[in-house]
Amino acid sequence: MNYSDMITECASEISVPCKSYVQKGVEVHECNVNKIYSRKTGKNEGKYLTIFPSRDNSDECVKGVIKNSIKKLLRFCGVHDGKLLVVGLGNENAVVDALGNEVTKRIRTGKIQDYYLASIAPKVEGVTGIKSFEIVKAVVESQRPDAVIAVDTLATGKIERLGNCYQLTTAGICPGGGVDNPQPCLNRQSLSVPVVAIGVPLIIAAGNITGTNGKIAGYAHYMLTPRDVDALIDNCAKIIAGAVNSLNR
Repeated sequence: MNYSDMITECASEISVPCKSYVQKGVEVHECNVNKIYSRKTGKNEGKYLTIFPSRDNSDECVKGVIKNSIKKLLRFCGVHDGKLLVVGLGNENAVVDALGNEVTKRIRTGKIQDYYLASIAPKVEGVTGIKSFEIVKAVVESQRPDAVIAVDTLATGKIERLGNCYQLTTAGICPGGGVDNPQPCLNRQSLSVPVVAIGVPLIIAAGNITGTNGKIAGYAHYMLTPRDVDALIDNCAKIIAGAVNSLNR
């Protein structure tokens, strides 16, 4: 399994400047972690966006908000055009971990307005025998994209976020970090290009629900997902891929 870890906590929890706003009827939380706050909190430096759709928001509406958020983060990184490499992380053989792979299947590669899209799905080391980071780094060094968009299933510690939001950040993403199996992180420092990470929280430790944090024997190794996770993966993949495919000025 390869569930990633992404830091997208609210201001009261990590004491960094945050704001909330509504875009197209969708609630968005935005946090900025600069060098000072990064040292104080231990959180990676970057901009963090959490998008909370409601049942009243159409998929097209959510897609538009995610598209605008991706553009915002790319501009924050100084990227306004050029080649974007979409990386679908995870294991397509495990339903809950297939989000990244399902997104890359739907990416329309080639030129779209200001961007040229390329995509890869490096799978996981258990399938290929090679760490996904090593595959991504080799492709980045060969293709020299202007930015990487990395997509993966996320682990969360908050039950209210499970399957209910999209998280985006310029701080990168750490495959396996959400299930105590950390792999090399994909970020600007490791890949030498900007990274915009996109994920959906779809797995949670049982201890985070019971309040035991896995300390009680019998809970420590249980991870839970929504009952309709297969439908969630399919719908979220369509929305994220649609947002990427529609990028333009």
